[in-house]
Amino acid sequence: MTIAISDFEKLEIHTENSPDRRDNMLYMPKIFGWWLAILTASIMVVSAGCSGNYGKRQYGNEVGQAFREFEMIEGYRYYYSGRQSLPTAIVGIDPAFEFGSKFWTAIEPNEFQTMVNRLSPPVTGLLSGAYLITPDGRRAGVWYSWVNTVSVRVEGKRIIISFPDPSVRRWG
Repeated sequence: MTIAISDFEKLEIHTENSPDRRDNMLYMPKIFGWWLAILTASIMVVSAGCSGNYGKRQYGNEVGQAFREFEMIEGYRYYYSGRQSLPTAIVGIDPAFEFGSKFWTAIEPNEFQTMVNRLSPPVTGLLSGAYLITPDGRRAGVWYSWVNTVSVRVEGKRIIISFPDPSVRRWG
């Protein structure tokens, strides 16, 4: 079988057993190609624009080790998400950045060890530590949790961290 695209707005598919080539021709208007190119370019532009404000997590064993040894980074502000008796994640934010949300609660330095001890993964989860990295590559904070699905968005000096609540079960 051979496939050839001619300049005459058609896609020709020839098979060896084809008695009449016209039965195997698929016509594809040239305008379809232009629309496909425009659609692809639009998706790329939108994707590039959306991804510009998102940071990432960069895993580091030293971050997890610091949390396990209850070491707080000097000047960082710490927050937890989830219930006070069973937090889901703990973050430490560099003072150069703003952070705050109704889903995150500040941790006082004298509560830090207690909150880290309460951070308990489900049976299959493992606690891991990571740096929070801005789109331009700066370290904005640290992350400690068993949750892997997280979004780190940066708007100027403000950091927004969101992730699905793992305690919510959806049945059906």
